Amino acid sequence: MSEHFSAVTRRTFLGSAAVFGAATCTLALNPLTALATPTAAEKQAEAAATLDKINAMQTQLDAASDDYFTALAEQEAAQGKMDEAQARIDEASGQIADLQDKLGTRARSMYRTGSLSFIDLLLGSTTFQAFTNNWDLLNNMNENDANMVQQTKDLRAEVEAQKATYAEQERIAAEQAETARQVKEEAEATVAEMQAVYNSLSAEAAELLEQEREAQRRAEEAAAAAVVAQAIAQAEQSQSSGGGNSGGGSNGGGNSGGGSNGGGSVSNAPAYVPADAGSVVGRAQSYVGNAQYVWGACAPGQFDCSGFVSYCLTGSYSRLGTTYTFLGWPRVSDPQPGDVCVNSGHCGIYVGNNQMIHAATEGVGVIYGPVQAGMVFVRY
Repeated sequence: MSEHFSAVTRRTFLGSAAVFGAATCTLALNPLTALATPTAAEKQAEAAATLDKINAMQTQLDAASDDYFTALAEQEAAQGKMDEAQARIDEASGQIADLQDKLGTRARSMYRTGSLSFIDLLLGSTTFQAFTNNWDLLNNMNENDANMVQQTKDLRAEVEAQKATYAEQERIAAEQAETARQVKEEAEATVAEMQAVYNSLSAEAAELLEQEREAQRRAEEAAAAAVVAQAIAQAEQSQSSGGGNSGGGSNGGGNSGGGSNGGGSVSNAPAYVPADAGSVVGRAQSYVGNAQYVWGACAPGQFDCSGFVSYCLTGSYSRLGTTYTFLGWPRVSDPQPGDVCVNSGHCGIYVGNNQMIHAATEGVGVIYGPVQAGMVFVRY
């Protein structure tokens, strides 16, 4: 990922150098032409192109977040298996030591007393009953000794197998830790590049960029509002035809409307109800306009998309998983407020009427927005 953006940066630099060289020559030949300022259309195009670039980077960041936390989870799982293997090694080693002690005691006892031969023990029997007892004793002694030796061999083989398991899981843990480190570095480089793109814009272009983003938000609001209007129209039509049900577009949990607010006030957006603060939707609403998008974060006022969903579902600032994790949860065909809407690259909390609250992008933060194309609904 970072190689891709580095290549873009180099191409941008070379292109800028070429433009600068050409501008210098033009200045020498025609100073009046060289001093011409960019037109409004050119600035608008620059802002639109920048917005496209930033949105593409955001997609990369969301994927990097999933990859990073997946690698950390696999590292943790491998370390858990290492601990299990070590525990079994310790247990088996203790059993081997116990068996060796018993076999050693048996050997020392036989040496001190001078073990009788098989024939001596049998021929020394004075009665048939003694003969049969001695026969059983010999069989039991030999069988017990043989079992202890075999148990020792089996346990040693298990120890070696567990040592191999430990070594393999140690390798996996180290590999996943390195993967996580690389993904984190690449994501940090992407965030830095996004900031550099912002910083490189002129004041006019930066203002136009914000206008582009606001236009994008308003387009999302309009799409969500259209869904709400359609739902209300259908409900009214149902009432007029004798349905007798006053649904009116409300979708439970105090969420009756749609649209992203983008930090502003939208008349049909679900209102924050303090009484719902402890609910999934209530926790989501409490951070609308009050939290930043921060890659890899799940902390007060700072979230990435999966970190935000995790907080809303649990009420704690700890991560449940990634979009990969959520996609594996049970899917529902009748989504309710508080369910999760998710695709392979993004996720949010469903609030009804085809809307969600989500940690959107760098510089935007937590907002309302329409459920994105390709998203499915899952339940925690």
